[in-house]
Amino acid sequence: MSTRNTYFKFRSRFDFSPHRYDIGRPLFSNRKLEDNFFLLKIYEIDGKEYGMFYDYQLDFYLQAIPYKEEAFFNHVYDIIISRIRHFKRQDPFSSKYATGIEQTRKLEAFLEFLKTIDRWHKVEPLESVIGGKDKLIDQLKARVAELELLLKQAKEFDANEKIVITSGYIAAFMELIKQLQALSLGDKKLATSQGQSPWYKMIAKYFMHGDKPISIDTARNYFPARKNDKPSKYLNIAEEDKLFKIVPKDKK
Repeated sequence: MSTRNTYFKFRSRFDFSPHRYDIGRPLFSNRKLEDNFFLLKIYEIDGKEYGMFYDYQLDFYLQAIPYKEEAFFNHVYDIIISRIRHFKRQDPFSSKYATGIEQTRKLEAFLEFLKTIDRWHKVEPLESVIGGKDKLIDQLKARVAELELLLKQAKEFDANEKIVITSGYIAAFMELIKQLQALSLGDKKLATSQGQSPWYKMIAKYFMHGDKPISIDTARNYFPARKNDKPSKYLNIAEEDKLFKIVPKDKK
């Protein structure tokens, strides 16, 4: 290999406007300490830049040594782990301890980033990954069983056929539904709901208009959410379609 640094891209000497992710000093950098300079850059940048910094240095490495992405990843992982261990072995009463704690926090955050791109199971052993996948599979199987039960329960309310409203009389039928909503038993309504959706969804699901299904949009347009704020597509029922009148038995 070349005598230049093996893994990371240094800034050029006397370059006072380097790329943000170059490492080293402007006048002189001991390239044998490239790992230290790489770590110094991690301490400087924000966590959201880790991916861009890593990719920038990886691209530089692969230009000289193609097809060795795993080797680059392993090297970066090893220096991160080694430095974390170094900081955690420091004397907590040392003057450098507080700085080491902060740097350890940055390194551990970078390690979490490495986990997201680890295709070689360096960060987490393959057995651990498989165990996690098995746990996820078990959770998904339980969820599928739960959903199948809910689907089975929902199908119990499905009908083999729909009720047919005579063709041309859907407005007359809708008027009857509206009358049902208005019927009362003293100071209580005969049938109530918090909104209009149970009514129009019931009609769309269980009724047909002649030989045609009733779309949920069509059914909804007969039942505005607010009586005093009718939408532009609201279907008003004409007087000639009001063919029936529901009245209490004692008022006949």
